Amino acid sequence: MTSDAAHPPAVQRQITLPLSKAIEIAYKSIRLRLSRSLLVTSGIVLALAFLISIQTSDAIINGMRHWIASAQTSGHFQELRQRRDALDQTIRPLETQLRDQIAKAPKPEKEQPPFDPHQRFGQSFDEMKEQLGELPSSPAELTAALTTRAELIDLFGAWLDAARQRHEVRQELTAPQQLEAQMKANGVPTSESEIASARIQTRWLLALALLVAFVGILNAMLMSVTERFREIGTMKCLGALDSFIIKLFLIESLFQGGVGTVIGIIVGLLLSLLAASASYGGRAWANVPWGDLGLAVLISLAVGVGLTVAGAVYPAWQAARMQPIEAMRVET
Repeated sequence: MTSDAAHPPAVQRQITLPLSKAIEIAYKSIRLRLSRSLLVTSGIVLALAFLISIQTSDAIINGMRHWIASAQTSGHFQELRQRRDALDQTIRPLETQLRDQIAKAPKPEKEQPPFDPHQRFGQSFDEMKEQLGELPSSPAELTAALTTRAELIDLFGAWLDAARQRHEVRQELTAPQQLEAQMKANGVPTSESEIASARIQTRWLLALALLVAFVGILNAMLMSVTERFREIGTMKCLGALDSFIIKLFLIESLFQGGVGTVIGIIVGLLLSLLAASASYGGRAWANVPWGDLGLAVLISLAVGVGLTVAGAVYPAWQAARMQPIEAMRVET
């Protein structure tokens, strides 16, 4: 045995393709296998849309809970109570004066047209009573008095303006109680034990969804490797290093994961915000904790990209460790 046979010549030079070439090949591979790429991307979209929707809903609900707990002690609500008291002091003498004048008003004549409150104030007396809860007198007495005594119209108008303002203030003061009742009607937990139980259920649900998405991504990437045995063997015969093969598959998964994550986050955010708006109206938008929501977006972005890359690690490693001759023998 010669020394040359005992010591085969070492590889004198290895050419490492630049990252840009790996990105170009990965992009072309995704285009050629668009259906497989869409399968992986759709799994990411669904998983991330579900994840961000749960986080968004929790953030909005927690924001509303915090507002319910702290609203009554806020400076704004103290100002509202002061304004309500001032309106009460304004309304009481107007009501007393109206009742006295209505009691003294004569009955209208038969041919005299009755006073039309809708034309003058935009509502009928019955609608006013339904909105405000009470009137200085009955609708029939008010109609008769304002028909015969036109000077009472301005007095009643002043009372009505103040009563409407007081009604708006009262509605705003009772908004926390109304929102809490609305949350209970929608099945949202409000007690501490219910909230703790709901959080545990949500975490298990999220973990299950992410596990299903991870398994789906792993299966899709493994199928991608199986379909490309001959392509991988050809690249290795042409001198592609194991690190290049791994880099290629990871870049492909990063592309798909990035696109799927962004789409999933947008879809999940929009659906959650629209659902909250439909259920709670402007209160949902007024109490959105934007800082928590931004953190949830960043977490979802990291989870989505990390989930896709993690699902591609084993398939990429399997593709890189294949022997070229074995890959070329496989019929696909």
